[in-house]
Amino acid sequence: MAERIWHPISKLEFFIEHTRGWVADSRESLATYEEARDKPHVLTDADVTRIKKVFTEQDESLTLFEEQSAAWGQLPDLSPSRRQKLQILNDQLAELRKIRGQVLELAEHLSAHTIDKVMAMSDMEAGLHFLAQQTKS
Repeated sequence: MAERIWHPISKLEFFIEHTRGWVADSRESLATYEEARDKPHVLTDADVTRIKKVFTEQDESLTLFEEQSAAWGQLPDLSPSRRQKLQILNDQLAELRKIRGQVLELAEHLSAHTIDKVMAMSDMEAGLHFLAQQTKS
């Protein structure tokens, strides 16, 4: 882990804007992966591994952002405007934490149904799998 750098409260707007983009990107990723839920065979084992790796590695950055926000929250002379902006940042960080969990949960589900898993099935297993999917529809 890199050395911790504490930022002055003057960087709050930067953190809000950066986090806003991070939330938008994470929502978009989640929506894309949700589309694969009903078509899991479109992803490879490598795709799912990469999804898990990216969203797991984001945890370190997210934790750093949360710690920075908590440190700013302890400042005794924080103006009402900055407290409000800090709440916006905290809300975005909470949403990121939630989306991250949803993506990792979905990736775990998708890992059992990749094209690699489908191709490794025998003809009989593939036929039974197909029939089982048809009865769910």
